[in-house]
Amino acid sequence: MTDTGRGAVSRAQDAQDAQDDARDARDVRGNASVAAEVFHRYGVDFTGARRASGWTNATWLGGGIAVRVAGASGSEDLRREVRLAAVLPPETGYPRVLDTGTTRGFQWVATAEIAAASLDDAWPALTWDQRIEATRRLWARARAVHRVDPVVAAPLARPSNPFYARSPREAEAGLLRLRAAGVLTAAELNRLRPALDRHWAALPHATPVLNHGDLSPVNALWDGNEVVSLLDFEFAVLAPAQLDLNELVKLAYAPPEPGTSPTGADAAGRHRLQEAVTDLARPLLRTAAEVDLLLGHAIQLETWGLERELAKPGREAFREWEPYRMLAEWARTDGGHYAPLLHALGHL
Repeated sequence: MTDTGRGAVSRAQDAQDAQDDARDARDVRGNASVAAEVFHRYGVDFTGARRASGWTNATWLGGGIAVRVAGASGSEDLRREVRLAAVLPPETGYPRVLDTGTTRGFQWVATAEIAAASLDDAWPALTWDQRIEATRRLWARARAVHRVDPVVAAPLARPSNPFYARSPREAEAGLLRLRAAGVLTAAELNRLRPALDRHWAALPHATPVLNHGDLSPVNALWDGNEVVSLLDFEFAVLAPAQLDLNELVKLAYAPPEPGTSPTGADAAGRHRLQEAVTDLARPLLRTAAEVDLLLGHAIQLETWGLERELAKPGREAFREWEPYRMLAEWARTDGGHYAPLLHALGHL
């Protein structure tokens, strides 16, 4: 995408093309056969089902139902998500759960199909006005998640989210691996470390809320007029709301692809999207500590993404990848690509 302002925000979508190669072939065959059995229970011919995007799970749609099957046998994520769905407010638009179970070791869940497309798929064809409204609606549904009673959510959420470190040592280890791989320079490492230190210093004083944990447009549904549903809560976790907020900020402020620069209507539209996101972010970025929480989550997410991409062929092109460009900019300038946001809010 060169002119939408999204950046490479969809980790799940980016992984779709390679997922079957990376997953054990027995699991690929296994979850497809499980999905076929579930469709059969509802009298739907599996051969006509459509495969949806996904990374950790496999999803098929058809006949008014959606069937998600765990990407690997033994996973407990879908069982946890179904329990969590029961306490989500209606404002999230989570689809109605029809049934769930485990077949030959694979967890699965069947939900009512919602007549809508992935926001990630719809985004390129949307006008800037629609993109701005979709972003506002996406955040409104995320904020409904944040209002779930943390006491109720705690036993239902993930104990940790794999995109984010569980400790200062683990966070620093990711940066050190990037330095050892020759991806980060010593100067870049030394600029990123203090930002993480400030994040971990602020974290004990922050109020944890239930976060979606993977607030990408690929996990939202667009019906042609608005975002009608927020999906896939398998990475939901208790954390400061700045964890989800980072995904929203990234949607507007991630850098354009290398060699491209929005001009004319696209530049104006991107600027309006950034203004809208700035207004949405303002209540959660009132203090320096809240900014530290945002940037710490952002650095951890891009570290995870960059390490994941480096494990694939073509790693010599890493300087063109969004995770590297975001990390490098944070290491070079205060606020990195988020500097216009922080400046608008009076933090730079």
